[in-house]
Order: sequence, then C-alpha cells, then structure tokens
Amino acid sequence: MKTVLLVTVVCVLVSCLHAEEETAAGRRRGKKEPKEGCSGWTWQPCVPVEGDCGLGQRQGTQEGPNCKILSKTIKCRIPCGRRKEYGDCRYRRAPWEECDAETNMESRTLELKRAVKGATCEPEVTQTRPCKGVCKYGRKEATDCNEESNTFTVTKQLKEGDPAICQAEIVKTKRCKNKMEGDDVAVSGRGARKAAKKAARKEARKAARKEKKGKKAEMDGEAATPKGPCQYGAWSEFGECVDNKQTRTRPIMSGAEKRKCQQRATQVRNC
Repeated sequence: MKTVLLVTVVCVLVSCLHAEEETAAGRRRGKKEPKEGCSGWTWQPCVPVEGDCGLGQRQGTQEGPNCKILSKTIKCRIPCGRRKEYGDCRYRRAPWEECDAETNMESRTLELKRAVKGATCEPEVTQTRPCKGVCKYGRKEATDCNEESNTFTVTKQLKEGDPAICQAEIVKTKRCKNKMEGDDVAVSGRGARKAAKKAARKEARKAARKEKKGKKAEMDGEAATPKGPCQYGAWSEFGECVDNKQTRTRPIMSGAEKRKCQQRATQVRNC
C-alpha cells in the first residue's frame, strides 16, 4: 500500500513539473496562439507623434466573439535616416553597383531581412541614386532640436548638377544626440556616457601634456614652480665626471625639511 501511494505521489509531481516547464517555454517563445473564435491581432503601420520619424503609436485590432479586447494602441518607433522610408520592413543592403556612364546613376538591391507582424513588405527592393560627384549641394541648414520627439531637421539645397537627376532639396530628420537646445546638461543614456568618456580622455591628455612640459623645463635648466610642498630654484650646471657620473643640484625654496624634496633637488646622469 505504501509503495502504491509513493508511486502515485511521484507521478503527480512529475506531471506538475512537466506542465510548469511547458508553460515557461511558452512564455519564452513570446506571443500566445489566438483563442478559438478570435482572429488574433492585426497591426496598422506605426504613425509618428510629430514629424515623419521618432516616437509613434501603432493601432491593433482583432475580431471574434471570444475576444476580450477588440482594439488597443501600443508605442512604437520609426527609424530616422535612410531606414525611415521602409517603415516596418527591415532590409539587408547589398553593395552599390558600378556607375552607369549613360544615365549617371548607380543601383543596388535590398533583400527582406524581417518585418513586423501584419506588415506588407516586398521581398526585394531596388534603390537608385546619382553617382558620386554628379550632384553637389550647398551648406547644411539645421533646425533646433524638438524636445518632444528628440529630433531635428537638416536641409541641403542643390548647388551644381542636372535637375532631372538630382533632387532640388534634400531634407533629413535625425535624432538629437548630446544636448538639447538651450540646455547645458547632456542627454541621459548612451549619448551621455559617450560624452563623459570623451571628456575624461581629453582631461587625461591635457594632464599628460602638462606633466611632460614640466619635466622638459626641468631638464632644460629652467626654474620649476609646481604646486605642492616642494618649491625649487633653477638647476646648476652638471659637474665634473666622477666614476662615470655627473651631478647637478638646485636650491630648495620651500620644503627643505622633507626627504622627498631633498631627493628631487639632486640629479645624476652618466658621463
């Protein structure tokens, strides 16, 4: 009787563990399968809050008698720059082909890499652009950073080139990186960390140059006045060679009682 009871308890525990593993695996896989009588979510393209890229909203709907929620809105982001054109479709870019001498244009093929569920994407897209040097544009004109969308706009006007091939005006929307307009504090996140590292490297290089300049001044016999307890005068000339060594000294102006200052007041070199 005890054996049967023990076997029953073990079987129940194994079944519970198996069911828990399947539930955890389902959570790791992500999206749940739609219920019977519910069509599942269909998502509309991402619509920017302001401008043509940056933060936006995506509307989702589902139909069926067993659906608890029929529509909802989630946050999304539209890439700024060259990826903005294709929205929810992500493409793998191939290298540009050689320039066509007749048309002064070059092309490349984009292969579909991934897409947001419900998005309609072409498996291949062909891009064309004027060859390098054919179109020349004037100086960039940038707007102030928009704090709500964290973006700014850059405009370039055509300066030289055939208007039939070249765009008369190029307008690009980019993310603000280091600082907001009118704010002296760096933006938090990756941009702030990058700016902090750059400032630290700059300070380290500045300190290294200052130290090197001080050492060079001492070797040239100039009076060194470093900040600290030890203050010195100018170096004397090196004396006669004794045991293949030459010695020179400098007067201690402040800190003569300290052993460290006394050691730095004498310099020895090989003859």
